[in-house]
Amino acid sequence: MSFNPQAVQAGHRAKKEAEEFPTTFGTLGGADFAAPTGSLDKKNQTRMAGPGGAFAMQIMQDPELQQRMAQWNQQFMQSNQGFEFNQAKIQMGAG
Repeated sequence: MSFNPQAVQAGHRAKKEAEEFPTTFGTLGGADFAAPTGSLDKKNQTRMAGPGGAFAMQIMQDPELQQRMAQWNQQFMQSNQGFEFNQAKIQMGAG
């Protein structure tokens, strides 16, 4: 097995340069820096899974919204699209 010495040296050089100048983080005064995305002084903060997390929490805490969602689901399942959706779910569970 033979290797091209120039290719090996070029690879080592590229690897060393990538280690010296990482591109995945910002720099502040030459040092790697990543600013916090939220307030770190708040304790017992509910963690949300993206923008949909707030809506999920609202559904769990609001009985009126739960009732409206249940009514919507019932109406959807009676539609052609809802029937097809339900059939696909059943087939996936049986397969």
